[in-house]
Amino acid sequence: MVTLAIDTSTQWCSVALEYPQGGGQSPPFLFCRHEDLGPGASSVVLNWVAALVKDARITMADLDRIAVGIGPGAFTGIRIGVGVAQGLALARNLPCVGIPCLDAVALEGIRASQLLPNEPVLVAMDARMNEVYWAQYVVNEHGFLNRLGDILLSSPQAVSMTTHQFHLMGNAVVAYPQEMADLRARAASVNETVLPHARSIASLANTGLYPLVAAADLQPIYIRDKVAQTIAERSAGAL
Repeated sequence: MVTLAIDTSTQWCSVALEYPQGGGQSPPFLFCRHEDLGPGASSVVLNWVAALVKDARITMADLDRIAVGIGPGAFTGIRIGVGVAQGLALARNLPCVGIPCLDAVALEGIRASQLLPNEPVLVAMDARMNEVYWAQYVVNEHGFLNRLGDILLSSPQAVSMTTHQFHLMGNAVVAYPQEMADLRARAASVNETVLPHARSIASLANTGLYPLVAAADLQPIYIRDKVAQTIAERSAGAL
């Protein structure tokens, strides 16, 4: 299966292309580009897709599906990624796979730390507004992940892990060092730099754990319904 993956849910623009070598089963080629562009992702993501397809010596007609990070994350960034994926998929009648961004963070951390099956993982990402997106995972027998429950949004102090030994992934511990100090101290390891990456989104899309959907049915995950505070709310928070 030839999979194009896109993520623009953070300040990083990330695009990857994964396909079996020569049409076979192992190992897949992986072409990717991943750079910190701030708000500039919308201006380059389509050019990056075209460049990766050219580097892989295939055409857009060779794609079988498009995977995309659907959040939670930056509101505008998620909309850009989902919109680009939908446009490309609709033009070629391709199915889409929506990958929660925290799942991609978990897989990046699992691979970076070379974790073993059954090891527990806690992902906690800064959601701004003094809140954190977080979820609990366990490494499965294939080196991927099983999420234990939903992705949650809470105050930093409310983030928790049900096991005594776990690996902590994500930038929330940097954003809220005092509030999450105890949790950090309990962790067997901490990776505070891991972010969603299109290569992990491509890998997860190929596990069969996530459903294929029509482009029109692809939906972002915002978790937080409210994405901004009023002036009065910001003033009250400063008191």
